[in-house]
This record gives sequence, C-alpha cells and structure tokens, in this order.
Amino acid sequence: MTSWKRPEAEACGFDMLVVEMGRGYLLGTFLSPLTNLRSDGYGGSLRRRMRFPLEVFGALRRVWDKPLGAAVCATDWQSGGTSIEDALVVVNELKSHGCDFVEVTAGWTTPNFKPLYDPYFITSYSDRIRNECAIATVVGGSITTTDRINTIVAGGRADLCIFRPPA
Repeated sequence: MTSWKRPEAEACGFDMLVVEMGRGYLLGTFLSPLTNLRSDGYGGSLRRRMRFPLEVFGALRRVWDKPLGAAVCATDWQSGGTSIEDALVVVNELKSHGCDFVEVTAGWTTPNFKPLYDPYFITSYSDRIRNECAIATVVGGSITTTDRINTIVAGGRADLCIFRPPA
C-alpha cells in the first residue's frame, strides 16, 4: 500500500471516504471475535484483532487528506460478539489514527445475529460513541421521518443521519 500515489477516489472527485469495518465485510471480520479465529498476531485479543483494520486505515490516511471515516459495528447482537465497549476502544484507536467520523452499524456479522429493531435501534450506540469518544457520528437504521432526524441531531446523539423514507 505504500506505493500508492493517490487514491483512485480522489481522481473520481470524491470529497470523503468511509472505510467499511462492519456488516461482516473483510475488516469487520478481523474485529469481531465471532469471525476472527486467528491464532497469530492478528487474532485473539481486541488489540490484536484491531491490528489489520488499523493498518489499512492508517495507510489510507497517509495518502488521503480529505475527510476519512470508518463504519464500525457497535454490537454483533450475538453472545460472545462485539460489544459497545469493544466499539469504544476501536473508535478511540481510529481517532488516534486520524479518523474524522464514524458510521455506527450493528449486526450482520454472521447470519445468526438477533437484531433489536426499533425506530432508534442504532441511535443509542451512536450516542455513546459520539459523546464518549468525542468524534462525529453518522447513524442510520430505520430513520424514516425528518422529526426523528431532528430529534437525534438536536439531542446530540449523532451528527448526521441516513434517511430511509417510507416506501
């Protein structure tokens, strides 16, 4: 990765990037104890499980001078999986690596997750991450009205919301 001159995203005109570290994608599988079964320096403790995602994020941060965020799973919604406490540690590490904002996600790490859906199902996680880590957050989920967006943002629970209008 050190041979990169500039990300292709810049050539395409993007103004910001989000590194996907949740939803069961590659970097998220390193972070979750449910999917990272490695016994080398990239598995085991949370510190070791964070190593590869932080290396990827750091490499991108070195060549990307625009806003750079990460999508982070706040909970796997499964016994033995990622907890909000784990997510707080990950987000603080990302922040120390130059992360500008976090998109808070939940679940989808394995097919066995048990979601707890309600209109604000990710907002409580965003609230903790935003306020305990002092970093901007983006929250999605079932945010289907502008009133919900106003409530979340005005309450200091997130900085941006992903709007999903009713079908």
